[in-house]
Formats: sequence, structure tokens, C-alpha cells
Amino acid sequence: MKRREFIYDGAPVLKMTEQEYTAFYLQFEKSIMASLKKRELLTDLQYKRCIEEIEKQYNKHNICNIVTTY
Repeated sequence: MKRREFIYDGAPVLKMTEQEYTAFYLQFEKSIMASLKKRELLTDLQYKRCIEEIEKQYNKHNICNIVTTY
């Protein structure tokens, strides 16, 4: 998976498409999980399970968008 990094520099935020927002939010959630794992507040198994659930929700959201746009 390609790693994406978002850095806010204080400038006004441009309007984001729903797809861009969803990608941002997915990476944001994953970064929170990685932070918790790094601080040893999550075990490897808990981390992997959380990532699976986050990705499952992301994929479910994308499928719903595909269905509603046709």
C-alpha cells in the first residue's frame, strides 16, 4: 500500500471531494492506530484487527458510493 502523508501548514483548506476526504480520513484513522501501537497501548493483534475493521468500513463506503453513482 502506498503511504500518504498529509501535513497542514495553516493555509486555508481547499474544498475536498468526498473521495479525497475519505482517503484523508482513512489515513488519519490508521495513523492513530499506529501511534497507539508505537506507544504500546495496542498489541500487534489488536492493531491488525483495528486496521482490518477500518479498511472494511472504507471498502464498504466505496462500494456504496459506486452503487449510488450508477
